[in-house]
Amino acid sequence: MLDKIKQTKNGVDSLIDRTRDAVVDATESAEHGVETAAKVAVKKAHVAGEHVRDSAKTARRDARRKVKHAAKAVDRGYTQARGNLSQTMSGVTEYVTENPVKTVLLALTAGFLIAMLVRRT
Repeated sequence: MLDKIKQTKNGVDSLIDRTRDAVVDATESAEHGVETAAKVAVKKAHVAGEHVRDSAKTARRDARRKVKHAAKAVDRGYTQARGNLSQTMSGVTEYVTENPVKTVLLALTAGFLIAMLVRRT
């Protein structure tokens, strides 16, 4: 009977050892899997970060280009408007110089009409 108890004890000890080995192996396997998954996730995060950085650079470059074009267009428009105003002022000055009586009569007429409109309101 003592032999059977020893056999049972040895069987239980062997079962415990095998269970412990299986748990250690499963733990090591899970740890390796987690480490591998973490490395893959870090790599993907780096790739995504590089993609975002490259996209931001492209967007910044495009925005600068558009602002530069807009500034040039505004400058051209300002230069053109300034030239047109200068031509108009030269024309008005020339007309007034050549026709002083007509100009005064036109100014008086315009003033009279504006006064009449203002009075009615």
